[in-house]
Amino acid sequence: MTVILNESGYFPSSSTHKTTLSSNADSRRLKALAYLVPTTKSELGQFMTPATIAEFMASMFTDISQPEIALLDPGAGVGSLTAAFIQRLCSEARPPQRVSVTAYEIDTHLADTLRLTLDDCVKVAKDAGIQLTYRLLQRDFIEHASEALEGGLFVERPTYTHVITNPPYKKIQSVSAHRKSLRRAGIEVTNLYAAFVALAVKLLDINGELVAITPRSFANGPYFLPFRRILLSETSICQIHVLETRDVAFRDDEVLQENIIYHVSKAVQAPQVVISTSKGSDFQSLNSRQVHFRDIIHPDNAELTIHLPVLNEDAEIVRRIKKLTHSLNDLGITVSTGPVVEFRLRPFVHKDVPPSSVPLIYPAHFRKGTVVWPKPNGKKPNSLDDLTATRKWLLPNGFYTLTRRFSSKEEKRRIVAAIFDPANVASEWVGFENHLNVFHSKGHGLSALVARGLSLYLNSTIVDKFFRLFNGHTQVNATDLRALPYPSQDVLIMLGEKLDSVELPSQEVIDELVERVVFFQSK
Repeated sequence: MTVILNESGYFPSSSTHKTTLSSNADSRRLKALAYLVPTTKSELGQFMTPATIAEFMASMFTDISQPEIALLDPGAGVGSLTAAFIQRLCSEARPPQRVSVTAYEIDTHLADTLRLTLDDCVKVAKDAGIQLTYRLLQRDFIEHASEALEGGLFVERPTYTHVITNPPYKKIQSVSAHRKSLRRAGIEVTNLYAAFVALAVKLLDINGELVAITPRSFANGPYFLPFRRILLSETSICQIHVLETRDVAFRDDEVLQENIIYHVSKAVQAPQVVISTSKGSDFQSLNSRQVHFRDIIHPDNAELTIHLPVLNEDAEIVRRIKKLTHSLNDLGITVSTGPVVEFRLRPFVHKDVPPSSVPLIYPAHFRKGTVVWPKPNGKKPNSLDDLTATRKWLLPNGFYTLTRRFSSKEEKRRIVAAIFDPANVASEWVGFENHLNVFHSKGHGLSALVARGLSLYLNSTIVDKFFRLFNGHTQVNATDLRALPYPSQDVLIMLGEKLDSVELPSQEVIDELVERVVFFQSK
């Protein structure tokens, strides 16, 4: 494989020959897709790596000059990643003398194909003067690696100089055997992909390198905090690559997932990190830049939220938002998921508005930054019976700032906020459905000006862009909103005073107001 060197590292050129190890493995991958059993594929979380992705991942390694290399490929599939890695080694002017490969694959059909790829690697490596040996382990990687880390008199703990992995994507149940194995090894994670990477990190030699492609979801939120602690305390981030198009990585598997590729080493964190991005799957339109590590993970962020400032503009957004030092807790404000779950209270939910009911608010009631209720001809209900059985799910009427919890991938905005004005309903209580986040003060409404100022702030372009830097999915959860920095209450009130109509102004006016009131005050 021919490689080109640019400021972000190595990446494959367009002149890659058709008869390479990588392309042969890719042919096997495409054939395997035809016979994989869908239920098994879902159960194991299998998504196999296309050649272009595999070659790019192999190109990210920087230290391949040592005479002996020990490669780990957990969940190897048909061997696409190992093939790309060996292909990379064989193209070097001074390739290593000896390479040992450990490949795990629990699926019997894939293991048979994987062996063919590994045998090819042995032959091609020999032609390049490399002595290559391999172990193909048809074992559960989590159980086997956890046993090795747990230790014991007769348990060997292997170590590796390099790891390349596209781990399976699936949640781990709290009572599963995997969860128990991981806990014995001191690892607390909630998804298979985090488990694979965490185990691989712990099996890395000092100065060893790991390249992985996984969902971006680990970058924020409480569920992945233990995983982030392992990754950030035991490795140095060298490069993070963002795949801008959601369906690039696993188009053949019909997966619509936002993925990132990251390269880490078992070393002290360097002050600079490469952030790169590409739109297509050929990586010819790759853009990269170096950023300070503190622009990715702010030193004061106890949640270790990972931001991905791809552009210069992104780093400036992070810098400006971080000037706001107030949390919701500082402001005496709480954000919670809407308490009304429709299917649990279905007998009490109505599309019309009976006399004994209270307003039930859905995202469908949003219009231009305010709540318009009722919506008689809409698809969603409008009311909930006011009974003893439903009262605990209701909030007293008052001013609330609301945001939608879900957006579609096509929408330009993630955060969409609206104001609930108590004057619009003649009711003592109100219900907020579960697809909303509700900003409140100890279960009661906010002051009118704070609610309005908060809505303007959340609807600003700079906040939406900042949110996208650490949130790679289409959900906006209460936990994510708690992690945002906020202006002081006085500034929110000043901002709220600028809203002199029921509906929000245009986006341009919102951005101008937030710039003038919020960021002028924070200078």
